[in-house]
Amino acid sequence: MVLEIATKFPEDLFMATQAYLSATFKIPVDLGSWSAAAGLPLILANGFDFRRTELLGHEILLACPRIETVENLIQTSKRLGMLAQHFNGTTVLVLASISAYQRGRLIEEATPFIVPGNQLFIPHLAMDLKEHFRLKRRYSEDQITPASQALLLRHLMIKDVEDARPSDLAAVMRYSAMSIGRAFEELEAHGLARVKVRGRGKHITFNQPSRDLFEAALPRLRSPVKAEHWFRSPKLAEDINSFALVEHLQAGGESALAQRSTMSRPRIMRFAAGPKDWNRIQSSEFTIEVSQNEDPDFGVDAWWYDPDIVSGGNDVDALSLYLQFRNHPDERLEAAADQLLEDFQW
Repeated sequence: MVLEIATKFPEDLFMATQAYLSATFKIPVDLGSWSAAAGLPLILANGFDFRRTELLGHEILLACPRIETVENLIQTSKRLGMLAQHFNGTTVLVLASISAYQRGRLIEEATPFIVPGNQLFIPHLAMDLKEHFRLKRRYSEDQITPASQALLLRHLMIKDVEDARPSDLAAVMRYSAMSIGRAFEELEAHGLARVKVRGRGKHITFNQPSRDLFEAALPRLRSPVKAEHWFRSPKLAEDINSFALVEHLQAGGESALAQRSTMSRPRIMRFAAGPKDWNRIQSSEFTIEVSQNEDPDFGVDAWWYDPDIVSGGNDVDALSLYLQFRNHPDERLEAAADQLLEDFQW
């Protein structure tokens, strides 16, 4: 049985394949050249056009047959097997069209193939494909988890997340390696990152420029603040920053926004506290929690994550602060937040 060879130009077929993979897996897919092609035996070098890509952490070589006349299906499958000896990954045949009989023969031979817009068969990745779509269902919520958001923002702010493993980040992020691993999975499931497997470790990579990545993630990002609290303290010193309970906290809310804009400082000082500090505040015997209209001495924004794991310093990060005040009903605060984002150095 002869194989139907593409009538499209190889470049058009590769572009269609790129779009098909991206649409199927809901992740960015980049195609690149394969430098080792120059050293192939002539029967292979002259028989295919190649593009290299990565899918679900696996190296993939896409091979599009060049011959525009008919070719024996078994011969093509065997040549693909020969290519596998020159590529440390999975070789995949790219075809413009295929008959039902040909499809059955390729599947019977366990030959990986893609017909863009129609079918994908890569048995080597069966378990990874199943896991990928399981994760897509698992992480289908509108907002990503606080751990995933903190990880993404740390990448944008400190830029030390690229190519890291969960164990590399556990200590600085104050999450378990297992939680960081789940954050890797969630960001990949939403197309915001890629996770590559090298040896026994998973490494996360980001392929979009920082500004583009933030805008792509924005619909799934939440305010860092899960609750606002107000406190009165009979033993509060005149200088609130010398008060032991809050001296190690970052300025938060309107106080932090005022420090970075032309806004006036609010009458009541606001602080930001993540899980690390919130328990200490709650257990303090020197404060009484009151409502905002009961003349509090200071306020604390309880964050979903520790502010310093994103900022890396003693100030809350600009991106989290923007997320807190975007779409705020007070136009002054919303405008200050917009300006904060506009001035951010990507």
